Amino acid sequence: MSQLEKTNENQLQAFDLMGNLPNLLEAKVIPADLTSEYWTPSEPGEFKLCFFQEIKNSTYTNEQTGETIELPCIVLLEQTTLGDLKTIRNGSKRLVASLEDALHQGKIKAGTPLKIEYLGKIKNTTNTYQSDRWSVKPLLVG
Repeated sequence: MSQLEKTNENQLQAFDLMGNLPNLLEAKVIPADLTSEYWTPSEPGEFKLCFFQEIKNSTYTNEQTGETIELPCIVLLEQTTLGDLKTIRNGSKRLVASLEDALHQGKIKAGTPLKIEYLGKIKNTTNTYQSDRWSVKPLLVG
């Protein structure tokens, strides 16, 4: 068996740590940051050009109460102006629900390019709170 373990084309290289390891000083850096940040737009008109990755739960701790909650979030890959990829997340209920519907209807899948724009807050009809409004549009590349 090879020292290089590759389960499919979408996964990164991995090596048997008990075997002979390659020299990392000769390795290329892949332009994709594996850390993620939470995107909280503040002004209407803010947008992301991104690739949809998935919807998954993220754990958050409320800084005021100390309570830990599981929040369903969309996970996106944003391409920076330098061409690097970075992972961003957002847990807005309306945005998550919209992308979840599109995913279940087969309109999007992992890798679908999107423009997601924050449209601002709108007053809820059922309570005194406000909710974020979004526009999600597929992108045609090429």
